Amino acid sequence: HSPGVQPADLEEVVKKGVKTVVIGRGMSEALQVPASTVDYLKKNGIDVLVLQTEKAVAEYNALAAQGVKVGGVFHSTC
Repeated sequence: HSPGVQPADLEEVVKKGVKTVVIGRGMSEALQVPASTVDYLKKNGIDVLVLQTEKAVAEYNALAAQGVKVGGVFHSTC
C-alpha cells in the first residue's frame, strides 16, 4: 500500500488521452496516492479524483455516462 500509486502506474492511462482519472484507494482507503502522482496527472492536463473505491467506481460510472473521457485505477481490497 506504500508507496502506492506511482506516476509510472498511470502512463498507459495517460497515453489514452483521458481528461479525468479516478483513483480508488480501497475499501478502507489503505492504498496511498502520493502528491507526486497527483502532480504528474495535473501536469498532463488531467483532472484527478482520489476516493474510497466504492465512491470512485460510482464517480467513474457517472463521468463515463456523461461522455467524459475518463480512466480509472481501482484498488479492490483494504
